[in-house]
Amino acid sequence: MNTPHATPRPILIAEDDEPIAALLTTVVADLGFQPLFAADGQRALDLAQASWPVLVLTDLMMPRLGGAALIAALRAAATASGRAAPPVILLTAADRQHTQDVGADAVLPKPFDLSALERLIARLLEDAGPQQGQVARPAPAGPRGCEP
Repeated sequence: MNTPHATPRPILIAEDDEPIAALLTTVVADLGFQPLFAADGQRALDLAQASWPVLVLTDLMMPRLGGAALIAALRAAATASGRAAPPVILLTAADRQHTQDVGADAVLPKPFDLSALERLIARLLEDAGPQQGQVARPAPAGPRGCEP
């Protein structure tokens, strides 16, 4: 649950695979946050600058601006503005070698388990502190996943 804020706090979803994007949008909304969706990295950066998100879920390989460049741009924008950089979860089918130096706070390989994603969102927001938003820990559920 997204408390104590009266309006849902935004979580940015940067994903060019429509079924995965729809699934992520549902998860974010179910957790009580406002999903902001972009199908490419440049649009994601534009959305982030307009509505600074409390967390970012991004794919690594996207059109116009990849996930690594998006993360770097978000970190630079945070430094330039004096804002806290949002935690970033990288969702990717790429191997570990391609994700080591991307700068994400966490990497979740595709296909991923939705319960693991929900726990990771909760942990990163908890670690970021109250300025980033709060989420209730999801109730234990059976295994769920997503095929790319």
